[in-house]
Amino acid sequence: MSTESMSTEPTASPTGDRTLVYLPGLAGDPGSSPALAALEAEGWTVVRPLLPGFDGEAGFDCPDDYLGWLTALWDAVDATGVGPCPVVGASVGGMLAADLAVFRPELVTRLALLAPFGIFDPDHPGLDPYSVPTAKRLEPLFAEAVPEAFHHRFAAKGESEAPVARYLTDIAAASLIWPVGDQGLEGRLHRIRCPRLVLWGTDDQIIPAPTAASWGDHRLVDGAGHLLEWDRPDAVAALLLPFLSS
Repeated sequence: MSTESMSTEPTASPTGDRTLVYLPGLAGDPGSSPALAALEAEGWTVVRPLLPGFDGEAGFDCPDDYLGWLTALWDAVDATGVGPCPVVGASVGGMLAADLAVFRPELVTRLALLAPFGIFDPDHPGLDPYSVPTAKRLEPLFAEAVPEAFHHRFAAKGESEAPVARYLTDIAAASLIWPVGDQGLEGRLHRIRCPRLVLWGTDDQIIPAPTAASWGDHRLVDGAGHLLEWDRPDAVAALLLPFLSS
């Protein structure tokens, strides 16, 4: 199931030891990926903080800078009432999740990062997703066909409002990562004290797999693109489950 919504040593979440926070990647959150669904089937409750812009709500004002984004993230996580607990972040959400562990270590017991932004490798720059025409922007995020869920993002908002919500998500993501997606995380990784799992798709066009080495120990998922939890959900879930449960 899913919901929306200071010690230096994290302890178990008061909402239960099977609750995690999930921060989605580029293109926002169209609903549980098959990998997240596998976690939910094992009894995990996935909580999705309502980040401005990524929720597709009208009236979105982009934070002035990255510090503004971090403040918005902390407010959104605090508003859920959960934690300390594991945090899973994908893509741009992985960058935010990593900095949550850096600056709010009391909230994060375990950190799982799926091809996070935040460190730029000039030798492997990857594809700028905003250089691709809007109609084709989803395709480079996956190694195979775009999952149907992404074609119907925000469908509940109606035929006229759904495209606006998708546009706001693009604006929110772009403000965080354009032009190179580097927010200086390489210099802060040593501040992450909780157990960390970094997963990367071998066929990631957006942030090529060699960049994973900048994050330290990592695991590659064969045949997966940038949003690897959608491309290879079984493999990703098989790696997440023992890490989150240990």
